[in-house]
Amino acid sequence: MKGKRSWGRRLALSCALLVLVAAVPAFAAEVVQNGADLWHTTSGFTFTSFAENPIPADFFCQGSKPFKGTINMKGVPLATIPVGGLGETDTIVRRLDDATFNPQGETTTRIQLMALSLASVKPVDTGCGLYDVIASLAGVQPVTEMKIVRTSSYGGYYVAPLDLKVRLVFTPVSGKGDRREVANRVSLGPGSQSFWAYPTGIAKVAVKHTGTVKVDTNGDGVPDTLVPAPSNFLAGVDPHAVATATALCKDTSCHCAKWSKDPYTPNWYCDHLHCVEVYVDCDKPVDKVRYGPIPVDPSTPADPTPIGTVDSSHSNN
Repeated sequence: MKGKRSWGRRLALSCALLVLVAAVPAFAAEVVQNGADLWHTTSGFTFTSFAENPIPADFFCQGSKPFKGTINMKGVPLATIPVGGLGETDTIVRRLDDATFNPQGETTTRIQLMALSLASVKPVDTGCGLYDVIASLAGVQPVTEMKIVRTSSYGGYYVAPLDLKVRLVFTPVSGKGDRREVANRVSLGPGSQSFWAYPTGIAKVAVKHTGTVKVDTNGDGVPDTLVPAPSNFLAGVDPHAVATATALCKDTSCHCAKWSKDPYTPNWYCDHLHCVEVYVDCDKPVDKVRYGPIPVDPSTPADPTPIGTVDSSHSNN
């Protein structure tokens, strides 16, 4: 009888251990490989404002007033070898470390802007004539932290504030006069719709490159740095859509104010906004008006005319 009780205790202990093992998420100790997240800037949303940090007087010409304007920006495909090697990609964020999920399915990695290529949507009136504006990265970039959470076998979400140093080049539309350059520090809070998926199945539509690609990282138009190979992490793809959708369509994710913990903070609190394409279920309802305009002073009533809108029907890839 004693032997049977001992055997019974061992069996109960074994069952308890099996239950504990089953309770540990399957993603514990899984590694998210370091790599690069490739983005295409959404036209009609992205802007930078100088209202809080004006360009000084006399910058554009003798007697010019401080420039406090807002410049609406669009993405320009990065120069690559081979040509077109990254498609419409204009922004690259580098994940610097391999990151291992803990038992709760969470991990962190360091991130840094690797490349940026933006241009003004239309010429900017500076009081000294019209100027075209281009934006690229200026020097060594700051490093911030990305928190990655896995919520299912298809992927999850992440929280990634961005910090970057930007070079803005102003070129006279008339062709007369000198180009002007401004260096600007831009800090952005976590983006809306910051989700990720494993690059399998329907998610592969968002894979931007294969093979070896060299990209221009300093804005001189000459590709100078190899882009990391695709990894097991695909930013900007809704994992729920991967699980259930028959097709993926494009939507928008925006990074706003650094201090905001809410990625859906209204635009009128932002002095900079960067919006990029993400992929969602084509049947997911999308509000027509996504982001309003930007009075810089939060006490100023919001202008009802939006800077960017998204049609109620998605655009298919």
